[in-house]
Amino acid sequence: MFTLHILSSSVRSGLALCWVVLALTLAAQAQTQAACTFNFFSPTTPFKLPDGTPVFMQPLGINDFGTIVGYSSPGKARGLIRWANGGVTRVKGTIFLNARNDHGTSVGLDLTGRGILVNGTTITPIVLDVNNSFIDEVRGINKWGTIVGRYFSPLTHGFKRFNNGTTHTLDFPGAEETTTEPLGINDNGMVVGSYDTFDGTHGFIFHNGQWATLDYPHAVDTELVGITNAGKIIGNAFFVGGFADLSRTLFLYENGTFKVISVPNSDPETRSLMSISPKQGLILGVTAGPAGRPAFIAQCQ
Repeated sequence: MFTLHILSSSVRSGLALCWVVLALTLAAQAQTQAACTFNFFSPTTPFKLPDGTPVFMQPLGINDFGTIVGYSSPGKARGLIRWANGGVTRVKGTIFLNARNDHGTSVGLDLTGRGILVNGTTITPIVLDVNNSFIDEVRGINKWGTIVGRYFSPLTHGFKRFNNGTTHTLDFPGAEETTTEPLGINDNGMVVGSYDTFDGTHGFIFHNGQWATLDYPHAVDTELVGITNAGKIIGNAFFVGGFADLSRTLFLYENGTFKVISVPNSDPETRSLMSISPKQGLILGVTAGPAGRPAFIAQCQ
């Protein structure tokens, strides 16, 4: 399903026309198999718990240089950076790093749970121009320093914060309260994520005041986790399996077509796509839920 919601008559005419054409031409959405190359890696780190238990990285975000950010597990969560050469750095003062742009700025949470920007060893709190707000999570950052995530004040809302501090609250029209969750942003400012209604979780796209719903056909739930500058979208679709277990279909969406990303030797119940880089389209994913299982970087067409 692809539905267009126009919220403002001041939206640029060219973009509005593009979205209308998409909405009209996607009545019957095609599905096909994506052609992908996979680079699997072990999320090992040089760190260990006091009892000698190995510490692994849970990968969350990737940029165009193949730099991956995430957190450590098991034990106390700490923000980690995995460089393209496989080296891993622990970032002091953080518990999560969720995303990183091509300028080397990461976003995440500090030890007190505050949203932060990380540049090298410098940690800067993220401040929203929303009264009495507290950042719940930070999920994406683009090359301009525009950040997306969620805050509560006291209810939970999505947000898009520009580099100058201006903050826009993001609540999908008609969604259940507190369920709008921005999960990714590209360098053009397009935001993707998910929201809930009475019939499940849906994917959304937001840009220049326009909202659109994008759901994988016949899925019970859809989440959109990333978008490239060229408009390629990745996400996870959920289907009810035996004994009410949810199996997942990983997908790439472009030009009106859903393309299934088939990951070799992955668990259909816990495999997941996490992020996509804005220019190179590097797709970060995990093959299974437990810490230490192989992760991957893929490029798909």
